[in-house]
Amino acid sequence: MGTNQKVEDYMKAIYRLREKGVVRGAYIARELGVTKPTVSVSLKEMEEAGYLAILPNRTVELTPKGEEIAAQIMTRNQIIYGLLTDLGVNKAIAEKDACSIEHSISDESLQALIKLREYLVFIRTTPFGKKDEDFQFPKVSQN
Repeated sequence: MGTNQKVEDYMKAIYRLREKGVVRGAYIARELGVTKPTVSVSLKEMEEAGYLAILPNRTVELTPKGEEIAAQIMTRNQIIYGLLTDLGVNKAIAEKDACSIEHSISDESLQALIKLREYLVFIRTTPFGKKDEDFQFPKVSQN
């Protein structure tokens, strides 16, 4: 089983949920808006692929392999979300768009977005090294 958007979404959900404590299938179902039986089937497939472990107490933990992929997806998401919100995109829209883009963006394009974000941070800084909180990007018409 290779990674695909579904697998990556599950790993990202597990990664986020464990910050709140133990991770169980029911919590994943709630986070992703799917049924518990769907989660059970998916978790079993992901366990067989070596991405996670289902412990005897029915909690879920990422394996080192799953941890690496989840960390990469979270990083991609944070970079894209951060750039979009820096550009003035509504946070809810930026989260939805970042979730879609994170699965398909190439490493080369991601690196370009990182450079763009660094540049935007640079130009938003005054000559005295203080961030200009009042700065706003001009609106561009989409004609």
